[in-house]
Amino acid sequence: MTKNFKIEEILKSSNPFSRKNSQGHITASGLVINDDKVLLIFHPYIKRWLQPGGHIDEGETPINAAIREVYEETGLICTLASNEQDPIDIDIHLIPSNPKKGEGEHLHIDLLFQLKVEKQDVPLEAIQFNWVPFDQVTCARIKRALSRLS
Repeated sequence: MTKNFKIEEILKSSNPFSRKNSQGHITASGLVINDDKVLLIFHPYIKRWLQPGGHIDEGETPINAAIREVYEETGLICTLASNEQDPIDIDIHLIPSNPKKGEGEHLHIDLLFQLKVEKQDVPLEAIQFNWVPFDQVTCARIKRALSRLS
């Protein structure tokens, strides 16, 4: 099955956000910027510095999922950085199988939203995070999103 076929199957499914879709699902993440730095988490499974994000819960909008995921992973309470409701970037990437979760290899169609910090709270998850200067970002996707914003 080709990557394009999987994407079509995901988008045509009755609930493209559901983790039950074994081909993959739509996810959401937040690009949080503050003083020429971007908020990154060290993903505990993928072992790379990425923007916070994750799965969209039942009945949740992608924007609210991005805001929730940033909060859960960092304790930062955020809102959209502008009135713009569209994602600033869409990325399709392969997620490796995770036997601990009983998940096979699948695709994430990730919607990235620009967020701003309203206040700091205590994170719900024990995930390492850091504010990274723009010129030290190594993730191609984050670089791409930052270039679109400048």
